[in-house]
Amino acid sequence: MNAPATSQDLSANHQIRRVILVHGLLEPAWALGLIGRFLNRHGLKVEYWHDRLAFRRLDESVDRLASTIASVSSDTPKDTALVTHSFGDWVSRAAIAKTSHHRVGALVSLAPVMKAGVLPTLAWCVSRNLMPEIAVIMNAEQAQANLDCDPDLRRLVIWAKPDESLRQCDLSHLSNVTVRQIWATHLTIVLQPNVHRMIGSFLQR
Repeated sequence: MNAPATSQDLSANHQIRRVILVHGLLEPAWALGLIGRFLNRHGLKVEYWHDRLAFRRLDESVDRLASTIASVSSDTPKDTALVTHSFGDWVSRAAIAKTSHHRVGALVSLAPVMKAGVLPTLAWCVSRNLMPEIAVIMNAEQAQANLDCDPDLRRLVIWAKPDESLRQCDLSHLSNVTVRQIWATHLTIVLQPNVHRMIGSFLQR
């Protein structure tokens, strides 16, 4: 396991300077506030991505994030990290895959959308495909879209165990992905100090 982050400036010896926090379905941006405060205290510039809580126009969401992370050329420093939760990871992977030149050097995924669990299944039984996000989660091919969004990215995936909303996906075929499991629920994973330290340690590398 990675050594915990210290009070040393996390950006001092690494190219990551900016972190964008990307929230999930039915989750306001401020729900990732504890992560943001932790990273900000350690010298990283933190931005909050704002999107609809639900019923998003998915193409527009992806396009907006793609525009935010885009760079002019491949020579632009990869100084940005995305820290995502749940459906925010699906949007982020799509945005990275869509952008030929981007500033993202690291992607941290907390309980990411890749396989449906109990709660989305129950929601789908009630609403079917009325909610675009649930329709994506319930479609295995769509939910796992862009798993290999950029083979040059440093990536950390942290699975919650147990997770009432999503199931884990085998990522062993992706050589640039570090996988961790943590005792947490789908909602508490963003609140836990041990998770914050894991994120900080990863971005410090």
